[in-house]
Amino acid sequence: MALSGLETKIYNMMNNSIFDFGFYHPYVVDFAIVLPIIALFLHFISILTRADEASSKAYFKVSNLLFFIGSGFVTAAYLTGLAEGPDVRQALSMEGRGLYDAHQALATYIAAGFLFLSFIKIISLLVKKDPLRYIFGTLFSITMLILIYAYAIGISLVYDYGAGVVCSG
Repeated sequence: MALSGLETKIYNMMNNSIFDFGFYHPYVVDFAIVLPIIALFLHFISILTRADEASSKAYFKVSNLLFFIGSGFVTAAYLTGLAEGPDVRQALSMEGRGLYDAHQALATYIAAGFLFLSFIKIISLLVKKDPLRYIFGTLFSITMLILIYAYAIGISLVYDYGAGVVCSG
């Protein structure tokens, strides 16, 4: 799968850097999965508890904080994966390349989805309406299911096809 124009520019910029951003992809991905899952869990707890309770507001605040930090980690995981990408793809078998292309496409959609969710979250914080919180929770749940599926594909790429594994002879 060829990179889009914007992805190619980001890849070239990261490749010309003195840092190896692709090296950090496995480490960033774990935070990109766990923080949004906890944020989603706390978001639903804040909805299910009574709105006038202080604990509901505390769950809501922590959920928002973890969502925005998690969004940053999702973006970082996308960028570090993009920096690592073409070299890893070339080392894979044909089946692995197809799986890699699916993983990369899902990552692009997830990064765009979290950008859209951040926009909705900011609006819901400004408007303070419950139906917007419910819409956000539904879209966040769908995005998280896609994120977990992309994570499962990434795990398969590493453990079944050896993506990103360096062997010394």
